Amino acid sequence: MEAYKSTFQTIRVYEDLKLLAKEWTTDTEYMSEQKFKEEVEKIAEVAEKYKVEKFHDNTTNFLFPISPELQTWVNESIFTRFIGAGLRKYALIVSKEMIAQLSIEQTMEEDNASSFQVKYFDSPEKASEWLQS
Repeated sequence: MEAYKSTFQTIRVYEDLKLLAKEWTTDTEYMSEQKFKEEVEKIAEVAEKYKVEKFHDNTTNFLFPISPELQTWVNESIFTRFIGAGLRKYALIVSKEMIAQLSIEQTMEEDNASSFQVKYFDSPEKASEWLQS
């Protein structure tokens, strides 16, 4: 079921699988830092509401470079909420844009991200297979 949709992302929840699937749009190239925070807050809200254990994060079209300050904010404000919701596995489909991908990887190296398994994939299908294993 579609839980949230904006110009920047679509979030779906598969309650029977305890799975949150998110896909960013190319419009993220024009996102402000404040809008990024708002959009990521929505992800956390959905994760908490549905107590998701698995996250299928399609960042293929993600074009927003996450600053070091925002990476810290995600670690402290968002990852702690994911952990509280019960997140165990986080599958990332990599961005086509190198700088955005590097900033995503740096964010996932923050302390709280070590509380759940994180793996990177080059296709949504491979990510889904791992999440179901």
